[in-house]
Amino acid sequence: MELEEDRLSSLPKIILHHILSKLPEKDGVRTSVLSKAWLDTWYTFPTLSFSGNEIIGISPQPMERKRYILKFGDYVKRRMLMFRDQSLAIKEFKLNVNSSVLSYMSKNVDIWLKLACECGVEAVEYSQMIPPVGQKQYHVLPISIIEAKSITKLALEGFIKIDPIFMNYSIKFLSLRVLSLRRVLLGDEHAINQLISLCPLLEYITLESCHVLSFGGGKQGLMKSISISGLQKLKRVDVLEIKYVSIDASSLENLCYHLGNKIDFDRCRNLKELYLRSVASTFLTNKWFLELFTKFPFLESLKLNKCEIPERIDISSVRLKRLEFSLCFNLKEVNIDAPNLLSFGYHGSGVSKPTISFLRNSSQLEVNIHIVLDYEDLCNLREFLQNIQPNNVLTSPSLTLSIGRRSRV
Repeated sequence: MELEEDRLSSLPKIILHHILSKLPEKDGVRTSVLSKAWLDTWYTFPTLSFSGNEIIGISPQPMERKRYILKFGDYVKRRMLMFRDQSLAIKEFKLNVNSSVLSYMSKNVDIWLKLACECGVEAVEYSQMIPPVGQKQYHVLPISIIEAKSITKLALEGFIKIDPIFMNYSIKFLSLRVLSLRRVLLGDEHAINQLISLCPLLEYITLESCHVLSFGGGKQGLMKSISISGLQKLKRVDVLEIKYVSIDASSLENLCYHLGNKIDFDRCRNLKELYLRSVASTFLTNKWFLELFTKFPFLESLKLNKCEIPERIDISSVRLKRLEFSLCFNLKEVNIDAPNLLSFGYHGSGVSKPTISFLRNSSQLEVNIHIVLDYEDLCNLREFLQNIQPNNVLTSPSLTLSIGRRSRV
């Protein structure tokens, strides 16, 4: 057994790093006690992940908590300096802190991000958790981030502010492929468009519940609109809580739009996957559904969740493979002419009894139905199933029916 462990420890470090990359983070830490080789492997592992959230609640005494916070800061600094001093590359830098931690070491965070950039970091994931009630302490993202030409992924979440000077900087994110902003603060409504214009190679964009500073008084509000254009390599966009969205990207393949009023993506002709959740009924009209598959001839997946849609929908597409309706209001009839459809999903309540008709269906079609109902709604279940045509869909082995009970407050 000892010989086998020695053989494993003697493997090239690049292989040991690959092994660590396949392990959960906690298991990866445990490998450091196996041998000196594994300890060195852990300390030189190019994915650095630090979380200060375990410190919160460790002691109710402010001075004791401060001591633990400073100890955490010293540990992070030592790890970062070791990489810089030994000219080791950092592939991923992940930092997750709480505002009560940040209040003691905001300048330290700036230094850590700068050191990561000096080590050629490729992916930066920085999250500042929700602060205590009544506090809104934003951490201004340091300029060292935009100076790093090596970054291919930038993911920010929480109480982080992107300062206007950050946008006006002359250096572009020439390598950035992935941009994810969740609940961050931007200077104004135009800031995000300006930021995106600095990233010509962007492939994936996520914008979730971002805030902007309004004119005068420094008040904040949710971002209302965004226009995305000029990105030749854009593949996926995921937008949440932005009322008006415009996208002009012929390369776009996957689009998710949540909690909005209107989205214009007519020029995204190569779209393959579309997911809409809680979109205003004024947008999802009969005309929109009739024109959908003509505008997007390559659309293979359509998912609608908690949307108010027309009473009758006609779906006709030879390319469509996945179709899903989940808790959609007002739907009474859907006619599906999709001979290559492989998966159909319906999630509804006992009071909803839409007629579902498959005019042409594949022998490989899988139907997944989930109904939430009360005991008194059981009589509606039979009527709902009888409204699914043709009958061979119900008798096929690919049908999955699950029934859940509606929760009561």
